[in-house]
Amino acid sequence: MKCIGVDVSKQELVTYDVEKERVFPNTGALSEFEAFVDCGGDVLIAFEPTSTYSRRLEAFCRDKNIPALKLNPRLISHLREVHGKRSKTDKTDAELLYIYGVTWEKTDFENPQSGDRLAQALSAHLAVYRVTQKARVAHQGVFEALSQDPSTPKALLDELAVTIESLKEKEKACVVRMQALISEEKSASSALQALLSIPGVGSITAITLLTLFLRYPGTDRRQIVALAGLDPVEYQSGSSVHKKARISKRGNQEVRKRLYEATLSAARFNPAVKDVYSRLKERGKPEKVARIAAARKLLLIAHAIYKSGDKYREPGGVKGLTVNTASDPEVPLTPKFPCCSWVLWWGGGVKEWVFDLH
Repeated sequence: MKCIGVDVSKQELVTYDVEKERVFPNTGALSEFEAFVDCGGDVLIAFEPTSTYSRRLEAFCRDKNIPALKLNPRLISHLREVHGKRSKTDKTDAELLYIYGVTWEKTDFENPQSGDRLAQALSAHLAVYRVTQKARVAHQGVFEALSQDPSTPKALLDELAVTIESLKEKEKACVVRMQALISEEKSASSALQALLSIPGVGSITAITLLTLFLRYPGTDRRQIVALAGLDPVEYQSGSSVHKKARISKRGNQEVRKRLYEATLSAARFNPAVKDVYSRLKERGKPEKVARIAAARKLLLIAHAIYKSGDKYREPGGVKGLTVNTASDPEVPLTPKFPCCSWVLWWGGGVKEWVFDLH
């Protein structure tokens, strides 16, 4: 298999394929890059995802059905030390990507065709929602501060109030557009309704989780926790160095934020999450530790519900439970993935690692 290492920047694609370095414009449909790549041959493209700059290359690989190896940007800095590269340039980065690509196991390559376009579209809308929400909160802070000052002109306060209302309307419009996109796909729409049935999960949290699950459909519970950055990491060496465990924070920051905010409600109204949160607080753990444990629990519940396709049911044993449906309100519980038993299992699993997270 021919490997091409590609260093992606805003304007250029710097490639290395053991023969020589080549530079192509990162614009349009990547026609010059397409002419260079033998799309009909056995080709692998290795690159670092760089936010929106690499989206064009990702779409190119997906449309041309070319295997792509997307590497964590943290990896290249370590590879540079291993291979003794003192300089940091686009060329050396492309060369390191090539070296890693040719040594990777072929069976581990992922076909970009399996990527979900809906997840990418939702990610774009969520980005707009975040910016709009941040602007609205900032304007509200200024409005509240200035409203306490008698010397503030009323016209200025009225203008701020209009701006705040406008931003609120934009936030609602973002949610409506995302819901409309999801409704176009029956499976995604059903999954969203199942996620919304979880106590403590609102529209934005449900859409954020659905986007994560659509982007990584084949993950297990351990992997989905890592993708959210809620997996525990340890730092230990010999007998003298033994730091307390903590979460990695290497996953999706937005998912962690939404889950953490959702625990403010879920820790009160979701029995499974409330149980984890209460037990940690009773043991004297800090509020933040209890919230993180609750967020992890909520994520695992949501992931199991997404996998099963069933709506949320309070934990309490599988026998005798029923699930309401539109066609038959009393259908015996026969899920492909027994969520309730998973929830009870998770309750024991959390004890193994979460109590000492700081």
